[in-house]
Amino acid sequence: YFGIQSISFFSEPGCFRPLYIGSAIWKGIGWSSIIYMGVLSGADPSLYEAATLDGAGRWGKIWHVTLPGIKSTIMILLIMNIGNVLNAGFEVQYLLGNGLVKSVSETIDIYTLTWGISQNDYSLGTAAGIFKSVVAIILILGANWIAKRAGEDRLF
Repeated sequence: YFGIQSISFFSEPGCFRPLYIGSAIWKGIGWSSIIYMGVLSGADPSLYEAATLDGAGRWGKIWHVTLPGIKSTIMILLIMNIGNVLNAGFEVQYLLGNGLVKSVSETIDIYTLTWGISQNDYSLGTAAGIFKSVVAIILILGANWIAKRAGEDRLF
């Protein structure tokens, strides 16, 4: 209609990753904005007034007042999100994936699930889950150690 050609997004392998990334950003932006708005609401207004008196513009206030004020929250959220690096996702890829986009939608979790069910080899899925957990713990401990060395807030 009207000279517009329809695109079947769920059958084009080139469209799957942008759709997934866009949905992940859309899903996470709400929670992140709630956390950061909560932290920013606790900022001392006198610091912004002092920065204005010192001649700081908008970017100067962001760089010298806002970012140092939320630095500890950024570090804690970074440490918590580092543990999820290996979680490439399961639900969205499993639900939106089909035979046409399998080459780009299949993750380690989906592969181990389909292998375990088709071959009755549940030990592979268990081993993959344990491996991912051990690597995530190592990454979290490393990030926590780096935060400690930098003098920032940390999880423990």
